[in-house]
Amino acid sequence: MSLKEDIAKHKASLPLRYTREWLQERFREFYARAEPELPPRFTTREWGMLGWGGKLMQRHLAFRSEGGLQAKLAREAPMHVYHSVAYYAHPSAGKMNEKQWQAADLIFDLDADHLPEMELLKQGKITFGKLIEIIRGQTVRLVEDFLMGDLGIAIEDLQMVFSGGRGYHVHVRAPVVLELPSGARRELADYLTGLGADAEGLLLDAGHTRQYGNRRHSTRELRLPATDAPGWQGRIARFVTAWLAEVQTLPEDEQLKRLKELPRVGMETAKKVQLGGSPQKVFDALPRRVQTALRDAALIECAVHADEPVTGDLHRLIRLPGTLHGGTGLLAQSVTLEELRTFDPYRQATALGDAPVKVRCVAGHPVAMGDVASLKPDDVTELPTCQGAYFMARGFATLEIDA
Repeated sequence: MSLKEDIAKHKASLPLRYTREWLQERFREFYARAEPELPPRFTTREWGMLGWGGKLMQRHLAFRSEGGLQAKLAREAPMHVYHSVAYYAHPSAGKMNEKQWQAADLIFDLDADHLPEMELLKQGKITFGKLIEIIRGQTVRLVEDFLMGDLGIAIEDLQMVFSGGRGYHVHVRAPVVLELPSGARRELADYLTGLGADAEGLLLDAGHTRQYGNRRHSTRELRLPATDAPGWQGRIARFVTAWLAEVQTLPEDEQLKRLKELPRVGMETAKKVQLGGSPQKVFDALPRRVQTALRDAALIECAVHADEPVTGDLHRLIRLPGTLHGGTGLLAQSVTLEELRTFDPYRQATALGDAPVKVRCVAGHPVAMGDVASLKPDDVTELPTCQGAYFMARGFATLEIDA
């Protein structure tokens, strides 16, 4: 490499270096006053931190006091801060078998990357904001329908956390789950998606069998379960009832369009559907193909897509609530169930203040951050620190240095 090329490369790297240094200083200011939300029995947890070099994580850390953790955060201002879901007898031991595992919280990690709708985003059919709404809705459904509804977990044993990135973590600390083995935890993650569910058994069979001489003839008639039925049966019944009630209010051409959107339902079948009467009676009279199509649509729409490897990992490190996400500059923060229903992380999870900062956009971005809906490459814009930090941490912008 020539001297000229070497100088050019050095100059090109300066904006990234200055940006990283600026972000670290903002993190340092935050941790000088921050009071992170410590997990129960925090002295039995392993801790991990990733610095701004971004190469190796500090692992096998343990803290005897809250002050010890806060002092390290204020001193190093790391990009990322994690704690183990597990409780150990010796959390700082260098090898897993020396830590002596005792128990572990049950964790569900819901991230926009794991949604089937991510493909729609890539195709430009939905916005990133819509994707974030979907993952929020799935988190509410996980808590209400599955954890509290199906499993009977008390809300006091649940902690909902915005991850600081593109999703949510749900910590389950009910005593009944703490010693579950990895396989049982993975089965719970599968249950959320309906994987392994007996699709044929999710609808009721009201058929009958008749004897004709030496021959026996069975007739299968599918019926909708009660909306308050437990588990997936009730979930499917509630979805189908709401779907039919909504479609009944539409003009006939819109009804046909919605019916044709169902799996395996064409125009010929759609035209046979009679939508008069209560949703229960309408369903009972539907052609078998439409009944099973509605069941399959319900399985898709009611599923919750948690990251199975995270749920099954007994030694996983998870982000500490009350700390900053180095990839976004946003705050990982606990939310109540009511707060979760309307939570907007790009307005409510900012923690770095409003002091102005100049940034240069280097790439287009899909996120509306606060009042900023778009930045164009090479635009130089003055933004509040909380917004500028987000764009810089994501790699959409660099710090603009005045000449």
